[in-house]
Amino acid sequence: MKTTFKILWPIYLSWFFVGFSFITPIWILFFQSRGLTLADIGFIATAVYLGSVLFEYPTGIFADKYGRKLSLIISLLLLIIALLLKVTAYSKIQFFIAAFMIGAAWAFSSGALQALIYDKLKENKLEKLNSKITGLMDTICFIGVFISSITGAWIFAYNITYPYWLSMLFCGMAAVSLLFFKEAKYKEKNEKIDAFKQFKSGFKLIFNKPTLFSLLLIYFTLFLFEEAWYNSNQKILVDIGLPIVFLGVYSSAIMLLRIIGGIYLPKLVEKFDYKKLIVIIIILEAVTFMILGTNFLYFVIASALILGLLHPFWNYIDAHVVHKHIPSNIRATALSARQMIISLLWIPIPWLMGYLVNTFNKQTLFLVFGVVILISGLFVYVLRRDKL
Repeated sequence: MKTTFKILWPIYLSWFFVGFSFITPIWILFFQSRGLTLADIGFIATAVYLGSVLFEYPTGIFADKYGRKLSLIISLLLLIIALLLKVTAYSKIQFFIAAFMIGAAWAFSSGALQALIYDKLKENKLEKLNSKITGLMDTICFIGVFISSITGAWIFAYNITYPYWLSMLFCGMAAVSLLFFKEAKYKEKNEKIDAFKQFKSGFKLIFNKPTLFSLLLIYFTLFLFEEAWYNSNQKILVDIGLPIVFLGVYSSAIMLLRIIGGIYLPKLVEKFDYKKLIVIIIILEAVTFMILGTNFLYFVIASALILGLLHPFWNYIDAHVVHKHIPSNIRATALSARQMIISLLWIPIPWLMGYLVNTFNKQTLFLVFGVVILISGLFVYVLRRDKL
């Protein structure tokens, strides 16, 4: 691991700074302070996926053609602009534009970061450590999130805009840190990349590789309903008895678990059959949703903590599997193609989930979500098990 630190330390430092998102425990409350309802927030969140869809594939090609490091730096600069737009916003249109830019920022980083790390490890014959490094990256990032979550709610109580200004500062520091990273050689010297050919190759890979396509299908069944929780959880928790000042503690507890999870969950991926781990994730995701709809504060918090670990756990399994099926020279493009497909299908989801949570009884709604996750997740798994 000393070797990996030597070659990846600028990435570690950058990701540590990225973790300092002081808005994590309060962003829903900030939006509501500017007059937005949960339905409005859900509608605005669709702009994130719209931005991701429109920029995802071009940015994947951009990263493979001009460099993954440059793509990440652009991502951070766009994020700073988006946060600036949010903190000064009083209209839905400005919030929508800011969310769209966040989607664009995600697009510049999504495939680029994974490709940047994997090919650097591959250059040093350390690619077998990829899932561990992915976990370590999460741990480093979540340490920053943990610290900023504790302080974010208190800072918000003092001044509702300060969490945004501080988050912008740390994004800038993250961008500067990346300048010290030396990118791996992942294509031949003077190799020309045909954007259209790259576009076709990436999409074909996602649909023609049975393992990649199977993972994509299971992802949809697993995480489709998470927007319903994440875009309303702060209000739900406050409504069932959690004091606002403890939202930071709640967010920090999730981050603390993710810090620990980033160390130990990748070890589970290496030790156990990843197919069995996928079944466990499906069952846990379903059960936690069934509990989230209840009015028992401590049970809801406990379930939310478990839910906060499941998506990172899936990411470690995914990182352990997908890179074996993608060539280096189109790695960022192929990963962006996959994310583009996800974002395209996700565009209406935040608005739809916001509408459902705003309209229907949450106990019934979350119970239904849990049952649908369980049935559809296990059905797709059984159907595609041999192709995973």
